[in-house]
Amino acid sequence: MRKKVFAVLLAVVFVMSALPVLANPSLGDLRNTYEEALAYVEEQQAELAVTQASIMEVSNELRELDERLVSAVMDMHSINTALHVTTVAMEQAKLDIAATQAELDRQYDVIVDRLRDMQAQGTMGLLSVVFQATSLRDFLLRLEYVNNVARQDRDMVARLQATEDRLLYIQGVHESQYNAVDVIRQRQQSYVDYLAYVEAERYEYFEALQYDEYRWEAMIALSQEHADYVGAIFREAYEAEQRRIAQDRARVQAERRAAETAAMANLNGQLLWPVPSRTLSDITSPFGPRIHPISRRQDNHSGMDIRATSGANIVAAESGVVIFSGWSGGYGLTVIIDHGGGVHTLYAHNSSNLVNVGDNVSRGQVIALIGSTGVSTGPHLHFEVRVNGRAVNPAPFLGI
Repeated sequence: MRKKVFAVLLAVVFVMSALPVLANPSLGDLRNTYEEALAYVEEQQAELAVTQASIMEVSNELRELDERLVSAVMDMHSINTALHVTTVAMEQAKLDIAATQAELDRQYDVIVDRLRDMQAQGTMGLLSVVFQATSLRDFLLRLEYVNNVARQDRDMVARLQATEDRLLYIQGVHESQYNAVDVIRQRQQSYVDYLAYVEAERYEYFEALQYDEYRWEAMIALSQEHADYVGAIFREAYEAEQRRIAQDRARVQAERRAAETAAMANLNGQLLWPVPSRTLSDITSPFGPRIHPISRRQDNHSGMDIRATSGANIVAAESGVVIFSGWSGGYGLTVIIDHGGGVHTLYAHNSSNLVNVGDNVSRGQVIALIGSTGVSTGPHLHFEVRVNGRAVNPAPFLGI
């Protein structure tokens, strides 16, 4: 528990030291701080994932070590049982050898006593037994008896000696078995000790990983809390900025509408017809929605098309300053005049421009000639009126 408390405190110190401190932050600063906080959380989550993967791996290793250790201990028990059985067999062999040795000693004493008696009686002592026979048959029987006694003594001694040799051999076999099993026991004990050491070491590493896991989780919780806090501030600032932008846009639109209203009020019906050689009946395409004559698709016509003879004069609808004279994409040769107050007129598809940028032109001055340059189906003037950069219907300005 103390380790976990220390981990939390350490995480707090680490996270707080890693957080940027902002004084009067801008929206961009808040966005950067919020993105950095989220990236920091992702980095910590990646570290946590690595730690958790290591925990799973070490947990599997510990489970395998437990199984190996249990198996090794069981093998050790079997080895100890074999040692015990061998030890019992060795002790029994020692008892059998001792008993055989005692019988061998007893028989040895009997033979020695008989030989001593025979020595005391001289050679005649043994022969007297033979010569006391009363008949040939008795003599042969007595002689055979004497030979049998001597042979039995020899056989007895030989059997006892063979028994002792066999028991000594068995004891040697048991001792060899014991020594061999003891070597296996020592090796097995070393293996058990090694497994126990490795398991203890891996378990210590496992506990360290668990500590790291808790530390990462604490740090992630704090970092996520900080990211949420910065995110809330950022969202609040962003929403405020969006409200300000919307208000500015509404103000600009209102100002534009007011300017358009003022311009239309000032120039309503005041612009001069730009193609003196033609009349209203030559308007081939008014302002607004239409089917484009070339693409055959629905579009919004930003001006008014006036059919005219190629080379016919195009005049300035009002006095002003030329701000553009040249080629303009699909418009072809184009002239744009600034009349002040945010009002501009545009004359396009010209065959030739007769004014240059910066020229002051007067109302009714010839500025270009009718043509069919750019995207055009034939000679005509494309005439636009723009207020604060937005194309509006030229008809009211022309008094139509």
